[in-house]
Amino acid sequence: METTITTSTGRDSWEIAPTNTVAGVILGVLFIYLFYRHFMFTLVFMDLFFGWLRKFNWFPKEGKRWKTFIHWLIAAALYLGFLSVANSAGWLELIPQ
Repeated sequence: METTITTSTGRDSWEIAPTNTVAGVILGVLFIYLFYRHFMFTLVFMDLFFGWLRKFNWFPKEGKRWKTFIHWLIAAALYLGFLSVANSAGWLELIPQ
């Protein structure tokens, strides 16, 4: 199991490698806690943002969310279908990274 964490910012990069098991466990627990809190922080901002969006008439109201999900599926299928057709017709070039 990989016990090091490699990260970079800009042109600097470094590796965090715990020297013992206790430090590794503490680092893991703190990372999970940070991940959970970041998720909750994101949900708070999403709730504020959606509360603001609910003021507008075009935003889906209660009971219209299933219809919105179906329309999202249709839009995703149209987008992926266009990518497939455009790729086979030679309109796009998909380059793997």
